[in-house]
Parts: sequence; structure tokens; C-alpha cells
Amino acid sequence: MPHSLPLRETDSIAVPSRALDIGDRHAAGTAYEAAFDGIVRLASGICHTPRAGIMLVEQERQRLKTELGLDVRALPPDAASLADAQLAAGRDFLIIHDTHKTPSAAAPGIHPPGGKQPRFYAGALVRSGPRAIGALCVLGYEPRGLGPWQIEALVLLRDQTERLLDFHRHHAAQRRLVKELNDARDELQRQVCLDPLTGLLNRRALEARLLLELESIRADGAPGAILMLDLDDFKLANDTRGHLYGDGILIRVAGLLRRATRATDVAGRWGGDEFMLLLPSMSLQQAREVALRISRAISRGVPGECKRGISASIGIAPLAGHHSVSDVISAVDAAMYEAKRSGAQGPRIRFAAPREQRP
Repeated sequence: MPHSLPLRETDSIAVPSRALDIGDRHAAGTAYEAAFDGIVRLASGICHTPRAGIMLVEQERQRLKTELGLDVRALPPDAASLADAQLAAGRDFLIIHDTHKTPSAAAPGIHPPGGKQPRFYAGALVRSGPRAIGALCVLGYEPRGLGPWQIEALVLLRDQTERLLDFHRHHAAQRRLVKELNDARDELQRQVCLDPLTGLLNRRALEARLLLELESIRADGAPGAILMLDLDDFKLANDTRGHLYGDGILIRVAGLLRRATRATDVAGRWGGDEFMLLLPSMSLQQAREVALRISRAISRGVPGECKRGISASIGIAPLAGHHSVSDVISAVDAAMYEAKRSGAQGPRIRFAAPREQRP
């Protein structure tokens, strides 16, 4: 006859469609599973049974697989049937001394390997809050019972299983929260550093990156260059065709800058129709080749965008030899305006004057 102990208040629950064993020794591939596997091994050893498992209803199994990453596996149908009987009865602790004498606990039509079916079952309901979600159970192939200390030990192991499940749920919730916070921080950082129209770095981020480049150059003496470009006739196009049209030009120029530079280069919008490029480890001659590519790409533009076309005036300055961010910005800005004032046909590119020649 089934033997039950009213250790805790119980609630009525539906019979689950499937039961799961997360104590399978071959399935304990994660730290979580190893902890559950230890509980199952201990239950089997204390109760002297050849089989033991933590049975969970199908919904809970799926939740564990999703939230905790547990590779839970199905209990054999005969064992699942016995655990289902306990869940259906809602008994906190259930002992079936002999399944042959308890027809409702049998698993008709099931023929496991070797023709053996469990004759003995003992299980303690596993709960999450007030809801029963499974059972910690032990099974044997001979009729038998459990001593009081074995029952107490199984109940304590059940309690430990519940705490472990709750801990992992809280841990999973904390991981999700940390991820959400990190995502929010990254998005905030992106908004702080990027120009919302072009997606390039904004002026504040460019200044911070330029400072890092200057410190790096002072430390190792590597070459490097900076480009400042201003779009000629942009104001006319923006005023005659509208701000949306002008925005489209800026977005297109940003795309051209990305395609014309290396992954290690840094492109940004300095403000208005001015853009900046940081070219680490690049000589002035190499920087001029980059400026030529950019100038030609911008001049080609897109057919029909502007009758007069859009061109660029570009200043180039070395990163070495400058004491501060404002110093290098002043040098490349002066070179850019010198290129603009030249009024030359074709690419308008000028190098910054040496320090001793600057006004």
C-alpha cells in the first residue's frame, strides 16, 4: 500500500505529460547538472536503490533548458508513470512498497530492457513556491520500504533541490538583468559618442580618441596623420534643396569615408559639414593618397544630387610634434581653410605648415 507522510501542505496538480531526469550521470555536462547529479547520487546511496532521479514536468523542463541551460533528459516511461501518480495525488511524500500490489501505480504496456519494472518507489515533491513542479524519487526492482532516517534524508535532499533550483533561477534572472544593464550602458555610450545623423564619432569622441593617439605617438614615436575636410558648396545645396537633402549628402559622405579608410582608422563628424579622419601609423604621403581617394569619391557624388556638384577641401597634418589636442586641431584646420581659399580646380588638399611658419 502507498505510504505517505504529511510533511507539508499539498495542492492538487494535473498529471504531467512527461517526466524528466536531470540526474542522469551521462548528462551531467554543466556545473548546474553536476550539482543535481550529486543530489541524485546521494539519494540513491542513502536509500540503497539502483535508480534515482529528479523528475520535472514538461513545462518546467523546457524552462530549465531555456533559462538555466540544463541538458535535462527524460526518465524512462515506467519511472515517469510512478512519479506522475504522486504528482496526480499531490502527496508531499509518497512510498509505494510494491507496485504489483498497487495497480494504480503500475505502468501497463511498458516493457523496459530486461523485462524489469520498478517494484518500489519513494518520492518527495519538488516545489517552486506553492507550485509542485516535480519529484525527487528513488526506485528499486524488489518490494521494500525505507527507514525513518532514509525518509528524513530524502526530504532534506528534496529541500536542497528546491533551494538549488531557486538559486539558479535567481542567478539566471541576475544574468538577464546584468545583460540588460550592459546593453543599456552600451546604447547610452553609443548615443554619447556617435553623431546621430551619420553614425560616425561625434566631436567629443573624436577629441578623446585624438588625445589617446597623441599619447601613443609620444610613447612609441610611431607616425600618424589627421585629415580635416569641409564640403564646398554644401550650404548652397542645403539652402536650395532643403535640409533633408543636405542630410542625405552628409550621410553619403560618411559612407564614403568608411569605405575609403582602414579598420584601424577613425572617422568622425566634427560639426556641420566638416569631417575628421585619424590615420594611425600612416605617413603624410599615405595620408595624401587617402585624401585624394576621398576627394574624387565626393566629387563624383550621385547624379542629380546637386547641379553644381559637391567637392571637398582637405587639410592634412602630422600627429607627431604637437603638444595638445587643440594644437593639432589648429594646424589641420588652418591647412583645410588654406585648401578652400586656394580655389584650385580638382582636389583641394593642403599640408599644415610647420610650427615655426604658422601665424
